[in-house]
Amino acid sequence: MLGSIFRVYGLKAHSIVLQPKEPGIITPHAIFLSYFPQGGKAMDPEVYPRPTGEVYICGMSAEEEVPDDPERIVGDPASIAMLKRVAKNVSSHLTEGEAQVKAEQACFLPCTDDSLPVIGQVPGVTGCYVATGHSCWGILNGPATGAAVAELVVDGRSTIVDLSPFSPARFLAYKG
Repeated sequence: MLGSIFRVYGLKAHSIVLQPKEPGIITPHAIFLSYFPQGGKAMDPEVYPRPTGEVYICGMSAEEEVPDDPERIVGDPASIAMLKRVAKNVSSHLTEGEAQVKAEQACFLPCTDDSLPVIGQVPGVTGCYVATGHSCWGILNGPATGAAVAELVVDGRSTIVDLSPFSPARFLAYKG
């Protein structure tokens, strides 16, 4: 039923976690790159040093069907290899032999066709609310979304955030 109003699709994102031999050698600065691999198209990987000394590197995203079983979510070897190349080019302390690979992983980000979350009452269905499509911003925006939806359900409107730009009804105008 919701799929007839709007589409939420999975964007599969890859990441690796590295532990440098000398954790204190890495500065605590996040790096947002425009990376141009030889013969390939531009990518936008991100590098996040953690207070633990680990370094989290993510990127290599593509739309893909979300499997029903989360155990089947695994990283694409070529995407993981590319992130390792990015790590090597960012710092000699993140190369094979200088850093231990602690994780090679993938996850799915819920995305919408207009890149905005869908938050609000489902048109034509009394008492049915939705809050999805936050992409990579779900962790950051989840608490405010939860509070706003709680107000919407209990009070009939949200006072902490204007939910009108995120209404599921916005997609009905496209189907007109």
